This record gives sequence, C-alpha cells and structure tokens, in this order.
Amino acid sequence: MIKDCLIINCTGKNDTIALKINNKFFLKKLQTNIIKYEALSIFILDLMKEHDVEINQKFAVLVNSGPGSFSGIRIALAVTKGIHLTKKLNMYSYNTFLLNAATLIRKKENIISIIKTNNFYYFSEGVMNKNYNFTLPKKLDPSYLKTINSQVIIPEELKNDEIINSIDRTKVYIAEFNLKNVDILIENNLLENKLIKPLYLS
Repeated sequence: MIKDCLIINCTGKNDTIALKINNKFFLKKLQTNIIKYEALSIFILDLMKEHDVEINQKFAVLVNSGPGSFSGIRIALAVTKGIHLTKKLNMYSYNTFLLNAATLIRKKENIISIIKTNNFYYFSEGVMNKNYNFTLPKKLDPSYLKTINSQVIIPEELKNDEIINSIDRTKVYIAEFNLKNVDILIENNLLENKLIKPLYLS
C-alpha cells in the first residue's frame, strides 16, 4: 500500500501537485500552464522543501497520464520518470477517467466515466466483480447511453450538454476535482505501474 507520495496532475486543467505525508495532504495549485521541465521541477522541489519531505524507498510518485494537454502530460511524465530513475522510487500513473470515477468506486457498482476532449466524448467503463476493471477509453456513441444501467459520472462542465440529457438523471453524478481521491484508486489497486505512457485520444 502506498502511504507517502508525490502526486502530479498537469493535464492543462486543474493543474496541481500534491504531497501525501503521514496521512496528510498538501496541495499546490499551479497558476500557469506547464511548458518547461524546469518550472515543474522547481514547483515540486519547493513543495517538498516547504514540508520537509524525506525521500526514501517507501516514497512513490503518481502522475496523471491524461487525457489533456499534450505538452503538460509529456512534461509531467518526463519529470516523474526523472525522479524515478535518479531516486529509485516507485512510479505509478492514473488517468482522469479514474480520478473522476473515484467518488463512486466505494459504492461497488458498475460505473461509466465520461470525458469530452477535442470536441468528442469518450468513456471508460468500470465493472465490479471481485475488484474493479476499467476498460480502455472508447469514443462514445450517443445511442449507447440509452441502454446503460450503470452509474454515470461526468465532470461539471458537461452537466448541461445535450448528450448527457439523454441519460436518466438519477444515474448521473457530477465529479469534483479532488486529488485526495487518488487514495481511493490506491485502495482499489487501480494505479498503473507498467509501460506508463500518455493517454491521448483523437
């Protein structure tokens, strides 16, 4: 179980870094788009220095793999891999579909997480058997929404979209951005630690 970690979220929206140390969270909102490796590295070093973080083999780095800003995600992954290689720390990734769905995961019900990017809607479906298994993201066919019985989670900016209005509103939940929800992904073994790469949707 991951206890202490650095969390990096640089997808171009809600760009934030966070530390989880001794069950306490410290968050720093990044006010500017990350366009340079040096800027992100400095923000991370400052946050760690501010909270006197001691890096050891139990410390991990978690990074959002997307979808989102091409440059922001690439830079976040490069910095994460740099920390992983130089400090010999464990490295994991999560994605925005999972982070949004986290608030429903403890209900142990099937979930569909929907995101809009590049003017298209995509979804990842979480099926609960003994554990959750989430599908790779797929482009959303509006007719599919009329057939679902799962709980649907969407970011707030989609709540008035016409495609969402076709869903039974009692099944729709609004996701609030909260990096602390990474804890739920950890508890449910939903982090990726192999072949970590950007999640780009076209």
